Amino acid sequence: MNLKEAFQAQNTINHLLSRICDFLEDEDNVTEVKERHLRSKVRSEEQDEEIEIPETRLYDFAPNTMIAIWQKLMVEKEKLGHAISETKRSLDFDFDAAVDENKCRREFCSNLRKLASLKGKSDRLRGQGTGYVFNKDGNQTEYHYDVERIVTIDYDRNKVLSLMKKLQQEANAVSQKIDLALITATVDYEPIFDIDSDSGLIFEELAK
Repeated sequence: MNLKEAFQAQNTINHLLSRICDFLEDEDNVTEVKERHLRSKVRSEEQDEEIEIPETRLYDFAPNTMIAIWQKLMVEKEKLGHAISETKRSLDFDFDAAVDENKCRREFCSNLRKLASLKGKSDRLRGQGTGYVFNKDGNQTEYHYDVERIVTIDYDRNKVLSLMKKLQQEANAVSQKIDLALITATVDYEPIFDIDSDSGLIFEELAK
C-alpha cells in the first residue's frame, strides 16, 4: 500500500480501538442481567421464576472477544506505525516536519490575507465628545461635539502582499512534494482486514 492508504488504515485502527474502549465502558455491554421473581414469598402456591433480560449490546460479541480483538488491533497498530516510520525515513525530506511547517505557513497566510484586505477609514461620531464650561452664573455645564475617528493601517501593505505570495508559493511547492510522497511511497504492510468495511464487519473478521 502507499503512504496515503497506510494513513487511512492507521485512522481506521485508531477508530476501532476507540470503539472497543467505548464498548467496554458501557455496563450494558459487559454484564448479564437475570431477574428472580420471588412469588413464593408472597403466595406459597406460586413458584419462583428466573428470567434472563435480553442483552442490549452495541455489537453481538462477548467482552472477552472484544478484548481479544483489541489485542489483535494493537499488534497491527504497532506493525503499521513501524512500517510508516520506515517509509518516512526513506524519503528525501522530513515528512512530518514538512506537514507541520506547511500548516503554519497556511495559517499565517490567512492572517496576512486579512491584513492585506484592511483599509484606512474615517468616521464622524456625532455628539460623542463631551466637554465642560462655566456659564455666566459660574456653574459648570456640559456640552457635546462631534469626534472624527481616523483609522490608518500600521504596516506596509506591499510587504504583507509580497510575503503572502512568497509563503503561498512555498506552501504549494511543499504540498506537491507531500502529495507525491503520499501516492508513490510504499509502506510494507498488509492489513488483516478490509479497511473500507464498517466497524461491525471488521469485528466479525477479527473475531474468527
